[in-house]
Amino acid sequence: MNKRLLMALLVFAGDLTADSLQGEIHFQPAREGTVWVGQELELQLDLMSTGFSFSGQQFSLPDVSGAYLLQADSSTVKLSESRGAEAWQGLRYSFLLYPQREGRLEIPAFEVRFSASAGFGQTPETFRFETEPLTIETQMPPGADPAGLLVTTTDFTMTAGWTPAQTEGETIQLKVGDALRLNITRRAAGVPGMVFSPLPDFEIDGLQDYHDPPRVDDQVNRGELVGVRSDSLMFICEREGSFEIPALQFQWWDPAQEELNEETIPGLLLEVITNPAFASRDESVSRPALISWTDILLAAPVLVLLVFAGRRFAHRVIQWIRQRRKTIQAGEPWAFRQALSACSSGTAPEAYRALTLWLTRLDSASGHMTLLQLAKTSGNPELLQEVEGLQTAVARGTNSGWNGSRLGGLLREFRNSKNRQSGAQSKLPGLNPT
Repeated sequence: MNKRLLMALLVFAGDLTADSLQGEIHFQPAREGTVWVGQELELQLDLMSTGFSFSGQQFSLPDVSGAYLLQADSSTVKLSESRGAEAWQGLRYSFLLYPQREGRLEIPAFEVRFSASAGFGQTPETFRFETEPLTIETQMPPGADPAGLLVTTTDFTMTAGWTPAQTEGETIQLKVGDALRLNITRRAAGVPGMVFSPLPDFEIDGLQDYHDPPRVDDQVNRGELVGVRSDSLMFICEREGSFEIPALQFQWWDPAQEELNEETIPGLLLEVITNPAFASRDESVSRPALISWTDILLAAPVLVLLVFAGRRFAHRVIQWIRQRRKTIQAGEPWAFRQALSACSSGTAPEAYRALTLWLTRLDSASGHMTLLQLAKTSGNPELLQEVEGLQTAVARGTNSGWNGSRLGGLLREFRNSKNRQSGAQSKLPGLNPT
């Protein structure tokens, strides 16, 4: 095209007035046919005008009850068509709908704005439209669980592993305070990772579960989307006993084969035993206790007996002192002092082990309460926050995220309050005094 012809076209376009411009929108599914729950459905929004250029496109996608609605990307497809003597130009936006329940889904109307110019140097005219509500009928695959989030794809893979590694059908033996981690990675073609079902919450008395934030790492290769989601789950053994972690099932539907598939992570049987670290801690603490004032007072009779009664009674007295020390160290007050000392050390595993030992002696009549149960029943949100911080630090193998001095102070307040309540109850007169 030579320069004269180009200038003539620009002058002609400049003669057009803004009032002569027309605009319209179209919002519709990209295909017809069955729409399965969990299947990707492309929706197309076309902006059309008789102008020469577009600017100021604005719209905000609505929330869809029972489905996820996402914009595919920021790119557009240019459209053009002739309607008699008029030439229409357009832009196409693509959205992706992922239904999560069966039946009729309605995409509410939403506002669309854009501007179009009649020609070079002309003031753009702004158009404002509202889409019509769009209704989509979805179908649940036969046999699928309607309570879960179903992934519909022609290609699904899952990898999962326990740390420490486990053998299916084998009873696993762990110690109080040990951690058991499950890592799961799921991949699906044509489905973003954000629509994969999350891992369930477990309510297992004696095992506390912690969920790391899921990691979504979707991959796009030549326009083909592969959704990737990685989840990590940690169990902390809070007390001794036998436990069962139920199996996990993930369903997915192949629309090409019309086949329902299920990936399963087998359940586990756990046997949690006493942690030997408690015993080693008792022994390590007992050695410096030999120079405490309590033991000096207890040792005085030994010296007297050695001088006045000879050695034949010394052995018996020493045995009595050792037994006395064991009795003291088997009590709740001694265990609580060790727990406070461990909290002040700032080492999360050491503090957790010492607190677990203390809890076994706190209220043996009502059974062994876990640390988290104690915090929840205390009614103190600050104590609950510090306990959760400690357990998270143990689960993640770090010493950050909790305050040992603060936790020790809150536990001291809790114990004092509990002792005051017990003392008040013991002073109440009998209902039928003689």
